[in-house]
Order: sequence, then structure tokens, then C-alpha cells
Amino acid sequence: MRTDAYTPEAICRCMGLPSFERDPACTSATEAVRLLLQPSFHPEVCITFADGHVSVVNARAMIWRQFEPSPMLTDRDDARIGPEAFARLLASMEPTKHVGAVPGIAVDGMPVELLHFQGGSSIVKAGRNASGKGDFSAFVSLAITTAWECISSPYCRNALSETAKYVGKNLPQVDEPVRKPTIETMVLGPEEDRVQLLEALRRHHDG
Repeated sequence: MRTDAYTPEAICRCMGLPSFERDPACTSATEAVRLLLQPSFHPEVCITFADGHVSVVNARAMIWRQFEPSPMLTDRDDARIGPEAFARLLASMEPTKHVGAVPGIAVDGMPVELLHFQGGSSIVKAGRNASGKGDFSAFVSLAITTAWECISSPYCRNALSETAKYVGKNLPQVDEPVRKPTIETMVLGPEEDRVQLLEALRRHHDG
């Protein structure tokens, strides 16, 4: 995929989320934290902490390897998160607020985009390669671990386990139930027609 097409907005829409920055799950919350994990060798994962809940959405295949942004099969889970765990996450995030923007695509690492919302407004937008050591890596590690401990979906937990390795954290892999077979469809034709058809299919799936 072209690097200019591989944006947080495009990635989230590929995973069936309304938006990275304008998702009502974040903008309607009293306080929310969202992380978009982009590991170099594993599928992308979006973690959202909002008003006592944590949600995880992970692509089943790497969006980065697609020819262009397109809808992807995903796994999803949602669970409660206690106020103490959320408070620890916010405290860990504090030193990372001014890390700047992700400086491009990492060949061997995991760029992470971070958003922090209060009262529906984004007050922090930051990111960098989370691999290695330092405050940002420690915060991302805590976010992944917290989400892993809260959710129950084995698919989402294993996706988080893979991303945890990029920040030096080992989380157990769990047994996954056998998936039902899926059929993928390729849409050919002019870009405008493809976009309209894919958007109609997305609305039908979401409905």
C-alpha cells in the first residue's frame, strides 16, 4: 500500500470503525483514550478505553499489505474496566503527551497513534514507534496488558499478545475456536463505483 494511503483514518475504516478521530465512541464519552497499533509483521489493532469500557478491534490480516484501503475481516470484543485500572492508565500516559507524531512507517517495530479525549474533544494527539524502552513503550505495554486482562475473546487476546511482543511484554496465547469458513469478494470497476458499492456493503453489514 502507498504510505500516503496508510493513515489512521483509512486503517480504522478498513476495520469497520467510523473514524479514528471522530468516532462517537470517543467523542461522546466523558473521557476516552484510543491507541492504534501498527506492528510491522502482524495485523493492526485498535484499543479504545471510554467511560468504564475497553473495546478491542483487530484486523485478521495486515491492512498494510493490501493494494489499497479496503474492508477487512475483524475480531471485536468489549468489556468493563475498573476505575482504578483506568486511573493507572491515565497516570502512565501523562509523560507521553508530547512525544510528537509518528515519523513514517517502521520497518521493524510498532508505530502507535494515541488520542486522549475529554468532554468529547481531543486534547492529546501523539505517537511514535513504541518498540524499545521509555515512557511511551511502557504506557503502550500497560494499555495492551490492561485490555488483554479485561476482554474474553480468544482472537482479540491473541492479537494483543502478538503486539505485546513489540514492547517487550510476553502475554499468554490462548486456544482459539475453529472459525467458520468465510468468502471474500473482489470488487472491480472504476474507483467511484467501487467506493459506493463498498460503502453500501459496509452499511448493510453494520445494520
